[in-house]
Amino acid sequence: MNSIYLTKEDLYKIRAFVHKYPSAETFELQADSSSGIGTILHVSVNVSSGGDWVQIRKTIVDESGW
Repeated sequence: MNSIYLTKEDLYKIRAFVHKYPSAETFELQADSSSGIGTILHVSVNVSSGGDWVQIRKTIVDESGW
């Protein structure tokens, strides 16, 4: 099992993203640890826009804070 450590600020970012899309029921967290020095974390949601399904993705944790 892998563990991901998040700060309160990271959790607030996820919460703010989720609240932007109140009609969405599911969100995906994507973790990439291929760099070997930490995990980059993204959250995404699929929503309908103009009759098309689009994926909106936000980076929650990146290399800038390392």
